[in-house]
Amino acid sequence: MKHKWLLACTMMVVFVLSGCGKTVEEQIDSGIANAESVFKADAEETNKTIGEIKLYVPTRYNVKQSDDLNDSNNLILTKGKDQYLLFVNEHEKADSKLHYELLKKDQTKKIIKEEIIEEDEAFGFTAIVEADEEHYELIVSSGGAKISTITEQKKIDTKLEDMMAIVRSVQLKE
Repeated sequence: MKHKWLLACTMMVVFVLSGCGKTVEEQIDSGIANAESVFKADAEETNKTIGEIKLYVPTRYNVKQSDDLNDSNNLILTKGKDQYLLFVNEHEKADSKLHYELLKKDQTKKIIKEEIIEEDEAFGFTAIVEADEEHYELIVSSGGAKISTITEQKKIDTKLEDMMAIVRSVQLKE
């Protein structure tokens, strides 16, 4: 009898816990909403300077400049197993739509969902692109800064929020 009770309790716990996780669609919707809120809020204060780029790097993220000495505008951020590529185009202003236009022109990209954000003469967007059946490319941009990563179907919402906080903070040293 104890064995059946234990099995029933275990199954109930598994059932309840499986219902607690967000679906990919829920993560995407939540992540886009969070990214929009971050975009519209004041930018995070910068806490790192790499080369000519000052930016906010969230806790538990590491950042380094690209190994290519001729490519000082690409930074690589890592958090655990996740790797993010940040590109900064110093010739683009806060209202630049260049990264968005390039994404839209790329016919090889299967965009799952996108959101354009415009606030106080600044332009940004968030896009989720299907990489394969189990992975998504997350792209977040603000003006001339764009960050992207390839991710599995988990924590999409928090990744999009962090990514927007990073690109919104980017400044070039004067």
